[in-house]
Amino acid sequence: MKKDLNILLIDDNHDHVKIIVWALEQSEIKNKVTVIEDGKKALEILESLNEPHSVLSRKPDIVFLDINLPKVNGIDLLHRFKDDPELSSIPVIMLSSSDRIEDVKAAYSSGANTYISKSHIFNEVAQAVNTVCVYWANIAQLSTRS
Repeated sequence: MKKDLNILLIDDNHDHVKIIVWALEQSEIKNKVTVIEDGKKALEILESLNEPHSVLSRKPDIVFLDINLPKVNGIDLLHRFKDDPELSSIPVIMLSSSDRIEDVKAAYSSGANTYISKSHIFNEVAQAVNTVCVYWANIAQLSTRS
């Protein structure tokens, strides 16, 4: 049985957002996607998660997070996710245009569950996003579903 995912996409590059949202729409999984374009706004939304008029109706099942964000960068935001007991169990998929090993290591040492480089061709990125969604929806046990 395929489950739907409540996805939070935090990325400031409009072209990348379009590609990732398109890939999520084409996925085998029914996804509800919320897009936030900067790290500071993401922090504000996450801090207001339990308030009645929050942008997010519930905690995201997974987060796609760009490393290079304005105001609060992705690694700092990842630390905030992993340091918060309410959010720390949410899988975070880091996205970056960088293939630099330093960025990959920084993401994983900060608690990222997966690192996807956006520097690959469109079809490869779309396939990677779909594969991640299928895995988290159908194979992994998510804490947001308990």
